[in-house]
Formats: sequence, structure tokens, C-alpha cells
Amino acid sequence: MKAFPLPSARVRALLVAGLIGLLPVLSGMLVLRWQVTRTFEFQAQHVAGEAVRQLDSMIDQAAQSAQRLMPLAGKPCNAAVIQAILQEVTIEPYVRSANLVRNHDAYCSSFYGAYKRAVEPGEYFNRHLLLRASNPVTPNEASLVYRLYEHPRGVRTVIDGRTLAEALRLIQGDTVLIMQVGNAFLWGDSSIQDGEIPDHQAHHTSQVSERHGYRVHSGFSPEKAWELWRIQGLSTLGGLLLLGVLTGGVCHWLLRRQQRP
Repeated sequence: MKAFPLPSARVRALLVAGLIGLLPVLSGMLVLRWQVTRTFEFQAQHVAGEAVRQLDSMIDQAAQSAQRLMPLAGKPCNAAVIQAILQEVTIEPYVRSANLVRNHDAYCSSFYGAYKRAVEPGEYFNRHLLLRASNPVTPNEASLVYRLYEHPRGVRTVIDGRTLAEALRLIQGDTVLIMQVGNAFLWGDSSIQDGEIPDHQAHHTSQVSERHGYRVHSGFSPEKAWELWRIQGLSTLGGLLLLGVLTGGVCHWLLRRQQRP
């Protein structure tokens, strides 16, 4: 059998130097991947926390309006009561409308005045919040209803879904923010989706509001994660390659020096 000739000492030195030169490149890329992943996770958690704080502030205003209107609940829907409801809606920037409830029937509204519409308590998450895709006032837009009820009377205050979605868009930056109330999900474009949250997010995290119980999901889409990773990788790859070339060159020089008679 014909034996293959062994590579010369010069070729062996080049191979060893090349392998050694690849080590800082490979180890640097692994460290970079870990750092980028940690950065994504930290940013997703930070953005989710900021979103919870902002949304809590908006819902707090709706809750405070409901508390102030509670003494009116159960009273006849006359001009004085309607005027008081309108005044409350006017002074609160995040409250779009309000209505009074009696025996699970909404009967006095800042939009309609005296009317009657059944209120289903089982629809409300944690007995207080309802995220709905549409309503009679804005049939094509989402809204969040805050319900305060002490049988047999109560108050409902409404926040426009577009206001909530705008808050999400201002905070999210490169992330994707979604507000979850029960089984309903509000996206940054103010659309509502029922069911499980879509699974197309990378580096996903979520935080729950301690005051109101809703959840905010935060993460990066695969496209955005790859784009940010590519930018970080390209900015670092040049330095790693230079370090690899220098390391390999030094190793090759040392090996050739040892091989000299």
C-alpha cells in the first residue's frame, strides 16, 4: 500500500498557527453572543417594567374617576348627574367615557345620557378590567373598561385602546410590547387578538402589574434579533480577525524559530 507523505514542517507550522489563530475569533464570537443575549434580556425586562408603570398610571386615573363617581351611582340619570359625569371625563386625560351601573345594568352614560345596557360581571378580569376589540361608540377600535362595583351599584370608566397602544409604541423601541388582560391581547397597532400569545418572539419576558393584575409581554421578533446581532457581530468581527491573525502569526514565528537548526 502506498503511504501518503507527511506534510512538511513548514506546512505543519502553518496549520498549527492557523488553528491557534482561530481560537480568539471563535471564543470572542461566543462571548459576544452571550453578551448580546444578556443585553436583549435586560432590555426586554426594562421595557416591560416601564410599560407596566405607564399603564398602571393610566388605569389608576380610571380607577380614581370611578371612585369619585361612585356616590352618583344609583341616583336618577338627570341633567345634574350627566353633567357631573361629563365634568369628570373632561378633567381626566386618559378617561374617554364613563357610565353608572345599577343592578348590573348600565343606565347613565357620558355619551348617551339615560339608556340601559346589561353588564356581564363574568367578562371582567379580576372583577375590574375588560379589554374589548370594539364597542358601540368606536366599533373599529379597542378599549379598556375599568369596573368598580359594590352591589347593587357601580361605575365603569373607559380608556381608549388607541391611547394604550400609543403608550406601548412610545416605550417599546426595538422590542415588541403586548398588553394582556385575561385572554385578550392588545398590540402596539391597537389591534386585539384573543387566545394564546403568538410564539414568534425571541428573548421573551413578561411582567405582571401588582396593582391591577394584567400582564405585559416584551421581546424581540426573530428578524429584529438577527438584525441587532448582525450589527454587533460585524462591528466586532474585524477586531477579532485582526487579533486572530496576530496570534497566528506570532505562533507561526515561534514554531519556525524552534525548527531552525
